[in-house]
Amino acid sequence: MVTDEGTGSIFEERAENLTRGQLESWTTLSSRESKVVAKLKGTGAKLLIGPRGSGKSTLMLLAYYQLLDNNEVLPVYVNYAKHLAVEPIFKTRPDATELFRQWVLAKVVLGLHETEISALSPSEDEWVDLVASSREFVEDLEIGTVPDGAARMSPTRLISHINRCIAAAGRKRAVLFFDDAAHAFSAQQQREFFEIYRQLRTRTIAPKAAVYPGVTNYSANMHIGHDAEVLEAWYRADDPAFVESMQDVLSRRLPVQMRAEFDGDRAELLHYLALASFGLPRNFLTMIQEVLDFDEDEGSHKSPSRRHADLAVERNVAIVRSVFESTGDKIPRYLNLIAEGRRLEDAFLNHISRSNSTKPVGQKVVAVGVKRPIPKEFQQVLDLMAYAGIIRKLDSQSRGSAGVFERYEMHSGFIISSNAFSLGRNPSTRDIVTCFLRRPTAGIVRGRPEAWLGEDYRSRCTLNLTACSNCGAPRVSEDAQFCMKCGRPLSDKSIYHEILQRPLTDLPIPEKKKKALKNTNLSSVQDVLLDVEFKELLRGHYIGAKWAKKIFSAAEEYVSV
Repeated sequence: MVTDEGTGSIFEERAENLTRGQLESWTTLSSRESKVVAKLKGTGAKLLIGPRGSGKSTLMLLAYYQLLDNNEVLPVYVNYAKHLAVEPIFKTRPDATELFRQWVLAKVVLGLHETEISALSPSEDEWVDLVASSREFVEDLEIGTVPDGAARMSPTRLISHINRCIAAAGRKRAVLFFDDAAHAFSAQQQREFFEIYRQLRTRTIAPKAAVYPGVTNYSANMHIGHDAEVLEAWYRADDPAFVESMQDVLSRRLPVQMRAEFDGDRAELLHYLALASFGLPRNFLTMIQEVLDFDEDEGSHKSPSRRHADLAVERNVAIVRSVFESTGDKIPRYLNLIAEGRRLEDAFLNHISRSNSTKPVGQKVVAVGVKRPIPKEFQQVLDLMAYAGIIRKLDSQSRGSAGVFERYEMHSGFIISSNAFSLGRNPSTRDIVTCFLRRPTAGIVRGRPEAWLGEDYRSRCTLNLTACSNCGAPRVSEDAQFCMKCGRPLSDKSIYHEILQRPLTDLPIPEKKKKALKNTNLSSVQDVLLDVEFKELLRGHYIGAKWAKKIFSAAEEYVSV
């Protein structure tokens, strides 16, 4: 194993930005996660589900690296984070669907070529030419150019190539790891991707894909449970194994003197932050860094305190909420649903708070139950909230004659920041931790959709569709291609191009870093992405090499939706 921990940030949250040595040295797996990794390495198609920061990439990359050292399985890792860069062609070209399919397959060819096994680099001219043409195709398409005479690939031909590589490497089968595969909010891309995913599943090839909760659309021929098993990447924050795993992560990442800041009387503060992260390792690391006030460029830190912990929780809640709200800014058709989601968030927290006001510590609830059947309009709002990580879908619950309820757990940071435990003005750290760890697992606050959003909620839960540019008539449906009034073709603006022009204030970075960027010539997300050598970023006050890299990474993730 390569030991290069010193070359990167100890608080780097994205697994894709870590080397193999850093990832393996800084990561510890619980028994639950070890089982997930084992299934990712095994046979059969799998879907790894979880919101941003839940550890999907970490689990996939660990499985990939472990299989590289395995003598029986050929692993291939492919990251589709730049899928939105391909979206503009759907607005301009009639053959966009076929080009997208070729992009998906070409990325697999490149992933196969990059696998760190010498036997995977056949010298045949056909293979060399295929890799070269695939690289050219991917690079051109991601900058908006379609090369003339691009090589055409089919799933059948790709399967044949993979099987030849399996034989050349002396392996028995292959596992394809498709990271960032959800193609969020582009239903057409999602359906095409999962049709390819389904076709690539064979006796010798097992595809695995990382997806988001709530918003992923699958092809009509793909049946979840039958064609692919769902694996949960998302921890339950009240699972003691999560707190233990996060403690171990800090022991591996932090210098001894920094880790010692959470010993003794401050140990409970560590539990508090772990629970407030809602089971998301990325959120936990972000809050730890903020509580320690760690400056990555100077290497200095301060002692943690409850006040700093509360501020970190508030900051994390604001980031999660901004991810949710920015979805409406990035994709205007969801603006109405996002507005209703904010109303629903307040309604859930208010009902939980009222319910908890009469309950003792150890009997508080953090989940709501929405009575079935749930109308499509209401479900869309719930799905967007789950995508952002504001709520988490649990199992359904039958209450006899009262009906069946779908259970959703509220983000623990939101519970804390809104004082939904109803513990008074200054609740102790111990009481908050106890409320999370000893709460009744089946406890919910029940209600019908109308109870949460009002009787007229359906009229508000509508898509904000672009009107006809010719006559101004409203669009009748999201799939409509022609205006029902004037008959002209309907067109949409490119989501990707609009996201690139978003201001830097949208990025999930500390306010002081946003202020520092005002001293630069950077004003939009696109400006940051074009500053590949960080020359302009480094002009910002208090922005060193590590923070420049983090801001650039934040911009990359922002445009991946």
